[in-house]
Formats: sequence, structure tokens, C-alpha cells
Amino acid sequence: MKLKLLLAALMLTIFETAATGGTVKDSACDTTALSHRWALSTNIPTWALLGTLNADAQLALDTHWSIRAGIKYNPFTFHKGDGRQFHLRQATPSVGVRYWFDSVYEGWFVGGKLMGSVYSVANICGSGCFDGQLAAIGIGAGWSKPLSERWALCLGIGATVALHDTTYYAGPSCGRILGAKRGLAVFVPDVFVSVNYLL
Repeated sequence: MKLKLLLAALMLTIFETAATGGTVKDSACDTTALSHRWALSTNIPTWALLGTLNADAQLALDTHWSIRAGIKYNPFTFHKGDGRQFHLRQATPSVGVRYWFDSVYEGWFVGGKLMGSVYSVANICGSGCFDGQLAAIGIGAGWSKPLSERWALCLGIGATVALHDTTYYAGPSCGRILGAKRGLAVFVPDVFVSVNYLL
């Protein structure tokens, strides 16, 4: 519960900050000069995680700043109940901000994100079975290349630090509890290769 409250507070803070910054009245915040204000995308490597569904939406605040919100979702279980069960279930929302050095949705950028997740993992590369929740903060950098008027390819890499609360189980069906752990975990690298549709 504490992790969920922390994540909600962090997400509210970043949206309030972005909204305040978007009301500044100067030439850099003139959104009428932007050819695209919205970008919708999906990260191709995430689909390889046992079919994890994912989508992301970005909104340009001006020519150099954008805010984003995304979701990863995987409800799938394979070989359920036959002793070979494995899954990588998760529900992972995130919000973030990006600074674009050239122009929004083009060229190089740096950014940060806040993320929360509820997850359950079983027998993935000898992982055993565990489930739990986490709240995380991440940083990253990348590059976006327009492919046409509406499409762009975005490449990037980052790192994420998470505070997690995890319970470990004896079998793939998450039966007898073996133990629990709460602490920090670092995920490197966080790779994304996304296809963006510009609106």
C-alpha cells in the first residue's frame, strides 16, 4: 500500500510540474508552430517478453519539452497447471518527461520517468516463482528519426532504480511461501526501439 501511495504522489507531482511549465508565455512555448503535438508508440522489444502488450502517448508542451504516459500489460500464463507453467504477468503504468535538443519528436533527447508495477514471474530462465509490486524512477537518452509525415523510429537506452516488495514461492503455481524481500534493484539497460505515429 505504501508503494502505491508513493507512486501516486510522484505521478501527480510530475503532471503538475509539466502543466505549470506549459503555461509559460514565450516563443519557446508557442505550440502553434508545432507540426505534431501528439505521438502514439509501441516498444518492439517489450512484445518479445512473452507477448507483453504496451502502448505510449506523448504530448508536446513546446518545441523542446514533451510529457508521456504509458502502460505495459501481460495477463498470459503458459502450460498452466501441468508442472511446466511459466509466465511473466505484469501491469506497469509509467509517466515521464523528455527534453529534445533539436525539436520535439526529432533528433536527440534525454528524459526521466516514474513507474509502478504489479508483477508475477514463474520459471523464466530459472527464476523460480515470485510476485510483488514496485515503484521506480528511471533516466534515459535516445534519438528519433522521422520516416514520413506521420511515422518515426525512436531508439534509446536507460537505467531504472526500483524499490520492490517481493514474495517468493516453492512452485510455479505460487503455492508455499519461501520468503519475502524488500529493497532496491537496478535494471540496466532499459532498451527501447519504438515505432511512433505522429498526430
